[in-house]
Formats: sequence, structure tokens, C-alpha cells
Amino acid sequence: MFKINFNCCGFTYKRICVIITAMNKEAIGIIGTIGSGKDAAGDYISGKLDIPSFQISSPLKKICAETGIEPTRENLIALGTKLADERGDGYLAEYIIQHMPDRAIITGMRQLGQVAVLKSLSRLTLISIDADPSIRFERVKNNNKLGEANTIDEFIRREKAENSTPNAQRLFECMKLADYYLLNEGSLEDLYAKLDKILALVG
Repeated sequence: MFKINFNCCGFTYKRICVIITAMNKEAIGIIGTIGSGKDAAGDYISGKLDIPSFQISSPLKKICAETGIEPTRENLIALGTKLADERGDGYLAEYIIQHMPDRAIITGMRQLGQVAVLKSLSRLTLISIDADPSIRFERVKNNNKLGEANTIDEFIRREKAENSTPNAQRLFECMKLADYYLLNEGSLEDLYAKLDKILALVG
């Protein structure tokens, strides 16, 4: 009689059950640069398909609320890097998959391990959204989400720094793994029309 050790290679019985369950789930992933419109895209698809939308950073914000940490971009990045070091950079994606229904939207992936987990544990359609930095800078400025970036040069510099060592984020590399790429430099109606074309292909 064979005795299987499910603890080998980091696998446990509970983890295997999670993986088997997740494989039946469908995820529409939306990633993009700051101010690209990825949240607007997620909200639109959520409403159109009547499915929930999850931010990959939701567990981080929950930890901040429970521990009294201010949920600034800097703190969320630092916390995400710490969790990636301790539990692997796919941990947040695995957590979301485990807690989401059979079909959902997941936005804001910035670590390669997050995309890898979503691709391996669910049926993933990944959409990347971008726009010229000058357009994105104006959008975040109008939404009062600039943080400490007061000029476009600083905005670009901070974005590059956030996605470089020692941080675990690698947004630009993640965007290269997308199934569909959208340039969102027009109106919301233009964005919605482009998303409709993708949804028609996805089915």
C-alpha cells in the first residue's frame, strides 16, 4: 500500500483541496499602470457581467486596518514585499482565489508570482491597460491621488522605483504576460467599447 506524504514539496491536504477547487474558477485579471483606468475597467466589467471584483491588495488593507498601519502606497508596497518574502509572491493571489466565487474579476496584480498563481490555479483572462504618462499624471492629479509626486518626472521616477529591487513588485513585466492590451487615452465610452470587444472574444 502506498503512503502519500502530502507535506512534501510544501503541499498539504488542505492546500491540495484549495488547488482542486480553484481550478474550476474563472478569473478576469486587470493590470495596469497608475492612472491607466484599470479600476474603471474592473467596475465596468463587474456591472456588465454581474460578477464581483476583488483588488489584489484587499488582504493587505485588511491587515493594515487590524494592525493600525496607515494604508499608504508605501506601506502597502512594503507589506506586500514582506509577505512575498515570508509566504511567496503568489500568496495574495492564492488567497483571493480561495475566497472568490466561481467567476470574478481580480485587479491590480503587480508581482510575477501573483500572475503565475492565477494562471495555474484558475482559468485566467489577463487584460493589461496603459496610457501615456502625461495623461495618467493628469488623471491621478485630478483624483487627488498623487501622494508625494508633485511633478510628472517625479511621478514616473516613483513608479519605476516601486517596481524595482528591493520591492517585490514587477508591474511592467507582469503587463507583458497579458492576453489583451488596451491603450486607454480617450473617454470612458472609448474604454468601455474596447472592453466590450474583448468580452465578446472571451465569451
